Amino acid sequence: FRNPPIPTGQKLKDVFKNFEKPPMWKKNVWELDTEISDNNGFQNEDLIVWMRTAALPSFRKLYRRVDHSIQGFNKGLPKGNYTLNINYNYPVTEFEGKKQMILSTTSILGGKNPFMGYAYIVVGCICLLLGFAFLIIHIKFGKSTAEVINVNPHTSYQ
Repeated sequence: FRNPPIPTGQKLKDVFKNFEKPPMWKKNVWELDTEISDNNGFQNEDLIVWMRTAALPSFRKLYRRVDHSIQGFNKGLPKGNYTLNINYNYPVTEFEGKKQMILSTTSILGGKNPFMGYAYIVVGCICLLLGFAFLIIHIKFGKSTAEVINVNPHTSYQ
Protein backbone atom coordinates (compact mmCIF):
# COMPACT_ATOMS: atom_id res chain seq x y z
CA PHE A 1 0.00 0.00 0.00
CA ARG A 2 1.81 3.07 -1.26
CA ASN A 3 0.65 6.36 -2.67
CA PRO A 4 1.84 7.40 -6.13
CA PRO A 5 4.82 9.80 -6.07
CA ILE A 6 3.78 13.42 -5.61
CA PRO A 7 5.55 15.80 -8.03
CA THR A 8 6.96 19.04 -6.60
CA GLY A 9 4.34 21.71 -6.19
CA GLN A 10 1.40 19.30 -6.28
CA LYS A 11 -0.74 17.79 -3.57
CA LEU A 12 -2.08 14.27 -3.04
CA LYS A 13 -5.42 15.46 -4.46
CA ASP A 14 -3.72 16.32 -7.78
CA VAL A 15 -2.11 12.87 -8.02
CA PHE A 16 -5.44 11.10 -7.43
CA LYS A 17 -7.48 13.30 -9.81
CA ASN A 18 -7.87 10.45 -12.35
CA PHE A 19 -8.82 7.86 -9.72
CA GLU A 20 -12.51 7.08 -9.25
CA LYS A 21 -13.74 6.37 -5.73
CA PRO A 22 -15.94 3.32 -5.06
CA PRO A 23 -19.70 4.02 -5.27
CA MET A 24 -20.41 3.87 -1.53
CA TRP A 25 -17.51 6.03 -0.39
CA LYS A 26 -18.49 9.38 1.09
CA LYS A 27 -14.94 10.79 0.89
CA ASN A 28 -12.25 10.81 -1.74
CA VAL A 29 -9.12 8.74 -1.11
CA TRP A 30 -7.00 11.85 -0.46
CA GLU A 31 -9.29 13.10 2.34
CA LEU A 32 -9.74 9.94 4.45
CA ASP A 33 -7.95 11.45 7.48
CA THR A 34 -8.46 15.17 8.04
CA GLU A 35 -6.27 15.25 11.18
CA ILE A 36 -3.07 13.53 9.97
CA SER A 37 -2.15 14.42 6.39
CA ASP A 38 0.34 11.51 6.06
CA ASN A 39 -2.51 9.05 6.75
CA ASN A 40 -4.30 9.63 3.45
CA GLY A 41 -4.49 7.88 0.12
CA PHE A 42 -3.58 4.22 -0.18
CA GLN A 43 -1.46 4.49 2.99
CA ASN A 44 -4.48 5.18 5.22
CA GLU A 45 -4.44 2.66 8.10
CA ASP A 46 -8.21 2.20 8.16
CA LEU A 47 -8.27 1.58 4.39
CA ILE A 48 -5.47 -1.00 4.69
CA VAL A 49 -7.33 -2.87 7.46
CA TRP A 50 -10.59 -2.77 5.49
CA MET A 51 -8.90 -4.04 2.30
CA ARG A 52 -7.14 -6.95 4.06
CA THR A 53 -8.83 -10.24 3.23
CA ALA A 54 -10.38 -12.14 6.13
CA ALA A 55 -9.46 -15.80 6.71
CA LEU A 56 -12.97 -16.93 7.66
CA PRO A 57 -16.51 -15.92 6.59
CA SER A 58 -17.37 -14.49 10.02
CA PHE A 59 -14.41 -12.38 11.01
CA ARG A 60 -13.13 -9.55 13.16
CA LYS A 61 -10.86 -6.82 11.91
CA LEU A 62 -8.65 -4.81 14.22
CA TYR A 63 -9.71 -1.18 14.32
CA ARG A 64 -7.42 0.31 16.94
CA ARG A 65 -4.87 -0.74 19.54
CA VAL A 66 -4.12 0.77 22.93
CA ASP A 67 -0.67 2.39 22.95
CA HIS A 68 0.74 1.31 26.32
CA SER A 69 3.63 3.80 26.06
CA ILE A 70 1.23 6.75 26.55
CA GLN A 71 0.75 7.94 30.13
CA GLY A 72 -2.55 6.69 31.53
CA PHE A 73 -2.67 3.66 29.24
CA ASN A 74 0.32 1.79 30.74
CA LYS A 75 -1.96 -0.86 32.29
CA GLY A 76 -4.47 -0.93 29.48
CA LEU A 77 -7.66 0.97 28.80
CA PRO A 78 -8.76 2.90 31.91
CA LYS A 79 -12.30 2.64 33.27
CA GLY A 80 -14.75 5.06 31.78
CA ASN A 81 -17.46 5.67 29.23
CA TYR A 82 -16.36 5.49 25.62
CA THR A 83 -18.17 6.44 22.43
CA LEU A 84 -17.44 4.89 19.06
CA ASN A 85 -19.23 6.31 16.05
CA ILE A 86 -19.83 3.63 13.42
CA ASN A 87 -20.52 5.14 10.01
CA TYR A 88 -22.66 3.35 7.46
CA ASN A 89 -20.22 3.79 4.58
CA TYR A 90 -20.55 0.26 3.29
CA PRO A 91 -23.95 -1.46 2.98
CA VAL A 92 -23.77 -4.63 5.06
CA THR A 93 -27.54 -5.18 5.30
CA GLU A 94 -27.68 -6.31 1.65
CA PHE A 95 -25.86 -9.54 2.57
CA GLU A 96 -27.27 -9.73 6.13
CA GLY A 97 -24.01 -8.54 7.66
CA LYS A 98 -23.63 -6.47 10.80
CA LYS A 99 -21.15 -4.14 12.44
CA GLN A 100 -20.18 -4.52 16.07
CA MET A 101 -17.64 -3.18 18.51
CA ILE A 102 -15.78 -5.80 20.53
CA LEU A 103 -13.22 -4.84 23.16
CA SER A 104 -10.72 -7.66 23.42
CA THR A 105 -7.33 -8.58 24.77
CA THR A 106 -4.82 -11.14 23.59
CA SER A 107 -4.10 -14.59 24.98
CA ILE A 108 -1.28 -17.12 24.57
CA LEU A 109 -2.83 -18.27 21.26
CA GLY A 110 -3.19 -14.71 19.91
CA GLY A 111 -6.63 -13.09 19.81
CA LYS A 112 -9.62 -14.02 21.92
CA ASN A 113 -11.04 -16.27 19.22
CA PRO A 114 -8.96 -19.41 19.80
CA PHE A 115 -10.17 -21.32 16.71
CA MET A 116 -7.11 -20.66 14.54
CA GLY A 117 -4.74 -21.40 17.44
CA TYR A 118 -6.47 -24.70 18.15
CA ALA A 119 -6.55 -25.54 14.44
CA TYR A 120 -2.78 -24.97 14.13
CA ILE A 121 -2.09 -27.13 17.20
CA VAL A 122 -4.34 -29.97 15.96
CA VAL A 123 -2.83 -29.94 12.46
CA GLY A 124 0.68 -29.85 13.95
CA CYS A 125 -0.10 -32.87 16.17
CA ILE A 126 -1.54 -34.78 13.20
CA CYS A 127 1.63 -34.04 11.20
CA LEU A 128 3.82 -35.27 14.08
CA LEU A 129 1.78 -38.49 14.42
CA LEU A 130 1.94 -39.14 10.68
CA GLY A 131 5.67 -38.45 10.71
CA PHE A 132 6.23 -41.00 13.49
CA ALA A 133 3.97 -43.54 11.74
CA PHE A 134 5.89 -43.20 8.47
CA LEU A 135 9.20 -43.45 10.34
CA ILE A 136 8.09 -46.71 12.01
CA ILE A 137 6.85 -48.10 8.68
CA HIS A 138 10.15 -47.15 7.05
CA ILE A 139 12.24 -48.76 9.82
CA LYS A 140 10.13 -51.94 9.94
CA PHE A 141 9.46 -52.53 6.23
CA GLY A 142 12.03 -50.37 4.44
CA LYS A 143 14.81 -51.77 2.29
CA SER A 144 18.46 -51.01 2.99
CA THR A 145 20.49 -49.08 0.46
CA ALA A 146 22.42 -52.21 -0.52
CA GLU A 147 19.17 -54.08 -1.25
CA VAL A 148 17.87 -51.26 -3.41
CA ILE A 149 21.15 -50.96 -5.37
CA ASN A 150 21.33 -54.71 -6.16
CA VAL A 151 17.88 -54.94 -7.76
CA ASN A 152 17.80 -56.60 -11.19
CA PRO A 153 15.05 -58.12 -13.35
CA HIS A 154 15.54 -61.53 -11.67
CA THR A 155 15.20 -60.20 -8.08
CA SER A 156 12.07 -61.60 -6.47
CA TYR A 157 9.58 -59.11 -5.11
CA GLN A 158 9.01 -59.61 -1.36
